[in-house]
Amino acid sequence: MKNSLQFRLLAGTLASVAAIWVVLSLFAWREARHEAEELFDAHLAQTAVLLAAFAGHDADEIDEHVASHPYMRKVAFQIWRGGSQLLVHSGSAPQTRLSPVERGFSDAAGWRVYSLWDDRGRHLIQVAEALQARQEVSRQLAEHLLTPLVIALPLLALALALLIRRSLRPLAQLAEDISRRDATRLDPIASADAPSEIKPVLDRLNQLFARVETSLAQERRFTADAAHELRTPLAAMRTHAQVAQGAGNAAERATALASVIEATDRATHLIEQLLTLARLDAASAGNTFIPCDLRQLAATAMAAAAPAAVARGVELTLAEGVAVSIRGDATLLGVLLRNLLDNAVRYSHSNPGSTGGNPPSGTGVTATVAAGNDGRPVIEIVDQGPGIPSAERERVRDRFYRIAGSGASGSGLGLSIAARIAELHGAQLELADGPDSRGLMVRLIFPAAA
Repeated sequence: MKNSLQFRLLAGTLASVAAIWVVLSLFAWREARHEAEELFDAHLAQTAVLLAAFAGHDADEIDEHVASHPYMRKVAFQIWRGGSQLLVHSGSAPQTRLSPVERGFSDAAGWRVYSLWDDRGRHLIQVAEALQARQEVSRQLAEHLLTPLVIALPLLALALALLIRRSLRPLAQLAEDISRRDATRLDPIASADAPSEIKPVLDRLNQLFARVETSLAQERRFTADAAHELRTPLAAMRTHAQVAQGAGNAAERATALASVIEATDRATHLIEQLLTLARLDAASAGNTFIPCDLRQLAATAMAAAAPAAVARGVELTLAEGVAVSIRGDATLLGVLLRNLLDNAVRYSHSNPGSTGGNPPSGTGVTATVAAGNDGRPVIEIVDQGPGIPSAERERVRDRFYRIAGSGASGSGLGLSIAARIAELHGAQLELADGPDSRGLMVRLIFPAAA
């Protein structure tokens, strides 16, 4: 119940109203009590003056002017000759002086007393009012001020409960609409008629639905593409294994088994790339970032790519330079650089100018690590392959996309993985023509060090 928005609004509103009402009532009660005290004191003073005017008459004549009233028992007066001889007094007054004070207001023995002498100074008049009577008036004032609160608060609670429930009905309707949705239904929730307070929530929810739908579509496409790509090497493995099984001599069998191993290597590489890509899709940028030497990472990646480069006759070169520090995940950055170098070596090998499957003389891949003029670390990898047409440079970042007629084997995931790792590191991955418009230059620009 305490987590109910309706309960919180109702309780908070009622508590605020009650607190404000009590404070205002207390203030009004104090002011009313002060004004009543002033009024009562003025009444005592006026009564004393009137009695002083009659002080020279006989006691019987004074009694005739004192009206009978139920409140009179709470009011008393005395007239003293010379301040010591009691001439006349009310029935509620004692036989002794109401107050020892002979002029002005005083409190004595439960009475509020006003004392004065007549004009000739022969008679002392004392008029008093019971303090209990004044307290009774104050109590009645407080009751009159607080009683409306006791009556109004339940009525206000009922009215607020109905109003809040009606106002929050769109939330309940929204919850009901969402609960009725199928798990696969990700179309936007209509927000045209929704209250303005709910629209931001609906907008964010619709954005979430759109992202989830995009993610699911990517996953479905990824699964379909992965299944398609894996089917090719698996089918080749089966075909070559069948050829080896039916080979008539050792040479044919050896050739078929070598093809089986090649298809197995291709399938293994594809699975490794898929696992890497799946890991990147679930990665959170920055969680494992530490200072890294970009030049050292490039040297390590080149060492890993060297066997394949030697086998294809491609020369790898790391340009001279100094250490360049960046913050990142060393493992992921190593994967990024190895993928870029693998692509560079693979496509250098497939240069159209090569003959007999070997690259032309002088084919090489060069990596340069430096700090740009703006302080941002940069690494450039340049190959001497066929390059990538400008119209294709965005599409080659897509998963499983390969340029038609390139002649190079691969999974079409290398640049996708590199682009994703670059994104996680806040780096820009740019594709451009190599020097003299020959080959491809891949440039990675990392954020400047803090």
